[in-house]
Amino acid sequence: MAKNTVHTDAAIIGGGIAGLWLLNALRNAGYGTVLIESDRLGSGQTLASQGLIHGGLKYALHGVPSPASEAIAGMPERWRTCFNGIGEVDLSGLKPLSEHTYLFAETGGLGPLATLLASKLLRGRAQRLREEQFPPFLRPEVFTGIVYRLNDFVLDPRHLIERLASLGAPHLYAAPRLDRVEVGTGGAHIEIGNLSIACRRLILAAGAGNEALLKRLGIPVAMQRRPLHQVVVRHPAAGPAFGPFFGHCLTNIKGAEPRLTITSHPSGTGGPWLWCIGGRLATSGAERSAAEQRRFTRSELAACLPWIDWREAEIESFRLDRAEPRQAKGQRPDQAFAEIHGSSIVCWPTKLTLAPDLGQKVMALMPAPEHPAPPTLNLLAARVGEPPWTA
Repeated sequence: MAKNTVHTDAAIIGGGIAGLWLLNALRNAGYGTVLIESDRLGSGQTLASQGLIHGGLKYALHGVPSPASEAIAGMPERWRTCFNGIGEVDLSGLKPLSEHTYLFAETGGLGPLATLLASKLLRGRAQRLREEQFPPFLRPEVFTGIVYRLNDFVLDPRHLIERLASLGAPHLYAAPRLDRVEVGTGGAHIEIGNLSIACRRLILAAGAGNEALLKRLGIPVAMQRRPLHQVVVRHPAAGPAFGPFFGHCLTNIKGAEPRLTITSHPSGTGGPWLWCIGGRLATSGAERSAAEQRRFTRSELAACLPWIDWREAEIESFRLDRAEPRQAKGQRPDQAFAEIHGSSIVCWPTKLTLAPDLGQKVMALMPAPEHPAPPTLNLLAARVGEPPWTA
């Protein structure tokens, strides 16, 4: 049976933050682009993320700016230009869950970070608050430590995916399996049933799914996985004692990441907000069972936030892998990754906040557009997934 062949500038495999951002950035630049997702849009890392768009200060907790913290410093402002409709992708109308995040620690608990926070280097990025400026959750009658407000913000990952999907429609397609994928020096081909897609660039943006695609195509790029054991906390209490909060607990931190990173999200059921907790709790939790992680979480919450009665809290956990280009000793990458191999581009944003950086890197690897009008594919439309805490 003859194949129905269509032509386009770029075909993106993967519909998480990387694929959706690139689809819209490439279309804005005049490239005909289609996206193919094997599951639901955002499924995997994106919808499981805490939604932090940060400037890297949490990567400098040893008191000295690191390559990672400096590479990411300008990201919040780049995202804000998108909210104003003048950035790489039009995100006007998308509202953050919180316009700021906080660093907090008991008095004396900041260690060497205190000097960095007080330096001119961080002017405009971190502001020490007076007690009357503390957020309600850290009101002075219950918390007697130090609080900094950061120029970082938090997005609802599902709202972000929905916004990007609405901009990318109708060129988002679902295909559980690719029957054939070939990459040459002059272009690439994807076959799905009777459909053949000829593209000038095949963009691999499938997160952990890139691993199988790289092996299938014989592309010499290695991937690593860094596991997390994230925690979701639901508390029946209402009011300032337990409500939406966005911040990093640094009390007696050990190592180069926050003891707890807390973001708040609508429950999806009309009930109280839930907390998603990452940081060192989630990284070290990769070695704990679900039961051990719940017990450890209760002990950490009681130690870091002792003014709340945690006995009535419901605690759940879920696991995920951060998929990234392989680094020496499995370390965290400092930047977004995009590398060209023949007519394919292999990419990972490495973290949500670096999506604009990834877009810039991929754009530099694209030839001039030839097919500005993307083809219509005879495939089902891809649908948006759900965060793991609403499943």
